[in-house]
Amino acid sequence: MMTDPTFDNVFDELVAQNERQQVFLRLLAGLLPGVGLRLLLVDGSTVVAGAALALRPEREKKLLESARKRAGVVALKDGKGGWLYAMELAELEGVLFFVLPNKADLRSHPLGEASVHNGVRLALMMQEQEELHAQKEQFVRQIGMLKQQHGKLIEDNYRQYRLNQEKDKEYAKRLESEISQQTAELREANARLAEISRLKSDFLANMSHELRTPMNAIIGFTELLAETQLTGEQGEYAQTIRQSASSLLSLINDILDLAKIEAGKLELDPQPFDLPEIMKNVAAMFKIPAHAKGVEVFWSFDKRVPAQVWGDGNRLRQILVNLAGNAMKFTERGRIDIVVECIKETEQGVLATFAVRDTGIGIPEARRQAIFEKFTQADGSTTRKYGGTGLGLAICQQLVALMGGEIAVESEVGKGSTFLFTIPLVAAREPVKIAETDGAGKNAAASPVATSILLVEDNIVNQKLASILLSRQGLQVGLAADGVEALAQLKTQEFDLVLMDVQMPNMDGLTATRKIREIEADPAARREYASLRNRETPLRIIGLTAHARREDEQACYESGMNGFLTKPIVKDKLIAALTAVQ
Repeated sequence: MMTDPTFDNVFDELVAQNERQQVFLRLLAGLLPGVGLRLLLVDGSTVVAGAALALRPEREKKLLESARKRAGVVALKDGKGGWLYAMELAELEGVLFFVLPNKADLRSHPLGEASVHNGVRLALMMQEQEELHAQKEQFVRQIGMLKQQHGKLIEDNYRQYRLNQEKDKEYAKRLESEISQQTAELREANARLAEISRLKSDFLANMSHELRTPMNAIIGFTELLAETQLTGEQGEYAQTIRQSASSLLSLINDILDLAKIEAGKLELDPQPFDLPEIMKNVAAMFKIPAHAKGVEVFWSFDKRVPAQVWGDGNRLRQILVNLAGNAMKFTERGRIDIVVECIKETEQGVLATFAVRDTGIGIPEARRQAIFEKFTQADGSTTRKYGGTGLGLAICQQLVALMGGEIAVESEVGKGSTFLFTIPLVAAREPVKIAETDGAGKNAAASPVATSILLVEDNIVNQKLASILLSRQGLQVGLAADGVEALAQLKTQEFDLVLMDVQMPNMDGLTATRKIREIEADPAARREYASLRNRETPLRIIGLTAHARREDEQACYESGMNGFLTKPIVKDKLIAALTAVQ
């Protein structure tokens, strides 16, 4: 909005009262010299020019009404022996009276009525022209003032624009600097996190190796000890050691699994598996200890659920074992049921609910959600009485989530609990081969496909344990402490199979395996190795490591190994690897 007082002054030059009429009379007087003029307006005011022409008010009124009733020039007696002429001027909103010099008659006067009419028209045109000129000058002044104001406004706006532009540039520069600094800080933080994650992963791998290596010796030699002639008391001691070692190994596995989950490195390994077989095996694990407590274990399978399933059977077994183990721990009498039911059928399979029910001590309502938190149990006395770290249910919850489901608990103190989880099950496209077992539930005996084995292991205790296990299978065993010694042994002796430890000094198992595969691919080099020169198929190499990560297993296969075993060495798994046909 413009507030400059100069602009307002433009409109102060208003036309004075009756100025238009005065201008008209002035112009008409110049055109009709010597003629007395008087303009009587409808509002009662009078404008005079030329010779004085005085009329009484009542006479003016009558003359005005008479002239307005008639068109053209009207001749009126002025009362003094002369003629008074009048004509209405609508343009000026009044009546023009005029008197000729010497009171002459208009009809005999040289001006004549036409000249008067033309003079009046011309005066009106000249008046209009003057008004237009004045209006033009006023518009010119107004436009000039507007231009001045507009220019000032543009100048102010441009100055403000430049100021804002400078501020924007300064802000953008500061913002760019801050973003660059924050980006650099984020990159640095991400690099630190990546390094921390790598160090944590390496720590877990090393921890797994360092823990599993002595556990391998403890469990393995305890099993060998139990197979010797022992007194009843000695057998009980050996059994106690074996159970404690198994519990410790289970705890180690839980901690490593939880660390993998938190690091986002735990992934499912989908394979076809037989679901009833898993449930039967889980129930069988707890039948004997449950029977000793007077507890019965049952399992049931909904026929609407496909028996042959595609998924991670090992992780599903882990969940069921964990839940059944908890039920076993907190149930002193009654029964434990492991069931699976079909909720609804889908295009790929079914949505199934697994439930583990017990008749144990139950869980207070206030603690039912807390038990799924890490290192948490129903109350402090639970740990003291029943043991455990409180990791099992937290791991189960994470595994169920990875499978696309949820886990929950229903419980009543003193009457028991039901842990249930619902997951989608996809039917396997191909039938699953189930290992044949004898009446005792163990794998039927099979003969190893190899007769001579090279054991590559740097730990002396594990060398001794594996050698005993292999020798009891009727196999000849050669020993090497690292990859360099293994290559030397393969060069001078014939072996059918290599058990290759992964982490060793001088030359690790992955490097040694790749070297063996390179030699096999070179006919000239192969002839120099007794174990390779006469073989029609590549030498079988089975990885043996305390590392339990999937990436470690993948690294073994990528290096050229045919199989993979983790420590502690389980005799049945070792025999299965030795009897497997390549």
